[in-house]
Amino acid sequence: MLKKWNLPLDLEAARKVQVFSGGACNILDSNGTLIRNQERDEINDWMSSKNILLFDPQIHPDTHNVEYDYEVHAPLEAAARKSAIINLFEISPRTFGGVTSLEIAIEEFRQEHPTIIFFSDGNHSLDIIPAHSRDGYPLFAPYAIRDTEENMKAHYREMIKNANRMRQYLMRFADQLPALTVSFDSDSYQGDIVISPRRMHAVELFTAVTQAASGKRSNVNFTGGDEARDAKGYPIFIAPLEPRLLDLHLYLDQYVDEANLLRRAICELVHINVFVRVVYTQKTAVAALDSLLRYKKLIE
Repeated sequence: MLKKWNLPLDLEAARKVQVFSGGACNILDSNGTLIRNQERDEINDWMSSKNILLFDPQIHPDTHNVEYDYEVHAPLEAAARKSAIINLFEISPRTFGGVTSLEIAIEEFRQEHPTIIFFSDGNHSLDIIPAHSRDGYPLFAPYAIRDTEENMKAHYREMIKNANRMRQYLMRFADQLPALTVSFDSDSYQGDIVISPRRMHAVELFTAVTQAASGKRSNVNFTGGDEARDAKGYPIFIAPLEPRLLDLHLYLDQYVDEANLLRRAICELVHINVFVRVVYTQKTAVAALDSLLRYKKLIE
């Protein structure tokens, strides 16, 4: 069923977007199939009922009436990010959250717009406190990650994709952040943030962006030589196409550990104030939006 959200249909409308509603997108279900994340549906429904122009980058026929088209939607997303008055970033326990973490890091130090960080529970029909550690940090809890070898391989492919996307996004931020520099030296030096090609290094990449966004000089050195770079020169995560079963278990251990450490790093980064809200349910996300939209005089 097509959602009736208040979305921009062209570039002119995208330049008037009021809320950027982003973060977690497609998730792997218990069968290892990618499905649309629905955790922001009620939130976007509520904003649309208030006639708030929003942009959600999870382009899907159920919500946008079209499939994602880079040529069409990338410019819309760029314009929406620039024009948004309020940002909402969702971190789901079903997805890694790597790129979202870097977006949060940038916004935390730009302090240009009020931001809501929404740690969802991973089940759009429940709306409860998400899975968390004994000391209260949200956890990565993907569906059926070890149920079958087929599921394990599906999550392994997601791991490789996420590791590479974080590297690619860091390279993009290197152009935007004067304090962030990148090198590909065989030798590393004191103070370098060293990224090897055979580990995800999610927290290290997140740390590099947070330091640079705050104005602190941050040099990221990608090791591994030419083998660890793609045809365009981007650093890559090196992992076997068909790992042995034991190695597959070890890679997925790394995947879960890195995701949990990344969530903890996000929580420890965020400076809570009236413009930065951390919420854990759809209802509290709506409440936070309501107060910030009223503060910005976008609703009465």
